[in-house]
Amino acid sequence: MSTLLVGAALAVWLTVGYRWYGRLTARRLFRPDDANPVPSRLKADGRDYHAARAPVLFGHHFSSIAGAGPIVGPLIGVTHFGWGPSLLWIALGSVFLGAVHDYTALMASVRSGGCSIGEIAERSLGRRARVVLSLFLWAALVLVVAVFGVITAKTFVARPGIVLPTFGLIGVAMVFGAGVLRRGGRLLPGTLAALGALAALIWLGERFPLAVGDTVLGLPAVTFWFWTLMAYCVLASVLPVWLLLQPRD
Repeated sequence: MSTLLVGAALAVWLTVGYRWYGRLTARRLFRPDDANPVPSRLKADGRDYHAARAPVLFGHHFSSIAGAGPIVGPLIGVTHFGWGPSLLWIALGSVFLGAVHDYTALMASVRSGGCSIGEIAERSLGRRARVVLSLFLWAALVLVVAVFGVITAKTFVARPGIVLPTFGLIGVAMVFGAGVLRRGGRLLPGTLAALGALAALIWLGERFPLAVGDTVLGLPAVTFWFWTLMAYCVLASVLPVWLLLQPRD
């Protein structure tokens, strides 16, 4: 079967799902209302709460949503079940599960002043529900971060050419965040400049791959890269959202 035909059919399905089921979900569960104040403005602190322009917000959420389920799941599915079941998982799961989950979770948080799901559960179901749900979310996030960390670390060892652009992205994002998001610079020129810098980093990475030996600082190469990535996660979690997370995404 032609991949072009499959891709076109999937594009039509996702468009119909967004237009029909997405509107139905919004109408029945959380109807958007521009009159409602958003936490990024109500609680603006220049760190965790920072109002962003629509294109930046779209990129931030689009990248954040693309987690282990839609990325690792289909890859494992193709390996064990072939492309058909994996395609169905993407098509049906995106419309009826993933999109509904992400939209309702986001809207519930926005309508609750930016609270986490655990805090929302405590308001509705009590403290015990918050504890149980928070423990579950913590375990799930540890699993997701560990899976991504191991996969990325193994990729660094197998393809050292991607190390430089991967970590170079951090610097590009921070310059973009400080110049465009924080100081109100023009979005389009800043985006084009950042994309040009990333293209240059990809070229440099292929020319000068950062290969390491079998061990680094007494650790196996995969373990070294894994803990380096975990250190990055800690750094990203404490820096202002406009400085790294939003521009990176």
